[in-house]
Amino acid sequence: MKFAAQLTWIACLVGLAHAASISPNGLPAGFKPPTRAPRNRTDFKTIFSNITKKAAASPRSAQIISSRDTIPAPQFFQLTFGPINGANNADGYMGFTSLQSYDPSACAEACNTRGFDSNGPCIFFNIWTAVVNGTATQFVCSMYDTVTDASTATNTGQGTLQVTNSRGYSRVSAVQDGSFQDFTCVVTVSNGCPFVPSAFWTRVFTAGDDFILVNNFPAHSGTSSALFFFDSDEAVDGQTDVPSTLTYTPKLKVVPGAQYVLSFFFTPNSFGPTSGSDTLFSVLWNGADVLDVKEPANSDISQSLTFLNGQVVVTATGNDTLVFQNGAADPHQLYLDDIALFAKWF
Repeated sequence: MKFAAQLTWIACLVGLAHAASISPNGLPAGFKPPTRAPRNRTDFKTIFSNITKKAAASPRSAQIISSRDTIPAPQFFQLTFGPINGANNADGYMGFTSLQSYDPSACAEACNTRGFDSNGPCIFFNIWTAVVNGTATQFVCSMYDTVTDASTATNTGQGTLQVTNSRGYSRVSAVQDGSFQDFTCVVTVSNGCPFVPSAFWTRVFTAGDDFILVNNFPAHSGTSSALFFFDSDEAVDGQTDVPSTLTYTPKLKVVPGAQYVLSFFFTPNSFGPTSGSDTLFSVLWNGADVLDVKEPANSDISQSLTFLNGQVVVTATGNDTLVFQNGAADPHQLYLDDIALFAKWF
């Protein structure tokens, strides 16, 4: 049974090349280095103002959790960093809430129950203690739609307000390297940034068409993304193209019978809008086509593209396979990134 794609726009504009042939510097011919459009970052002005006002109104000390304490990770999440004395300042900020105590499980619950915004669900949160004039005053829970790490936990406070005991938690995904960071690009004229080797993904594709862009493309996150290219016209490159496939290689660590949310980000067709009824690519779960992703209607993508979020709920058997199969109806070029498989939490 196929499911309709749940697509949400993401404010991350990127310029893409129209052609997929390789130029002497190893990039797609005509590739213009794009810039990542700004996304929502942590609103520290509002957070700090809220903390300062509460501290002035009620200067009593809050419960203190030692940074040496071992705190179990909440269900569905894993510790990404901490404890450190810096709050997260990264893309994908969804808002914050004040907690009654330093309770990662309460912060996880706020993340789980937060409605999907235009960028998808909450998949990362940062909990920290605000210390004002030496007194632990408030516990902050900030939520994000993008996973990050300690490198973005750079805000240590301002004035008499200090950030302490900061921990970051990311939603556990059964897919490893869904953001294609496990690639070393050896730039050559013949292969550009090849898709192999990878310990996590296997690619079958027409040589010279599909590849990974590494360190030169602002993907949805990180520095790499996968390209799906199909020209469907032998006259373009002198060869008959076949629909490419992207297969997850390791055994998925899932619970048989449990439901999972398969989430991914993709760009519309940079060759221009298709008929709207043609499939750009399909998601195959255990060999069954569970989702056909089609070109969004009225896409104005002549100069730049926007990442979209696709989701589908699947049921695990314990011996599952995951394949993305390129469509072949119309010429198209799109990018795929941040593939994740989350245990269903709603």
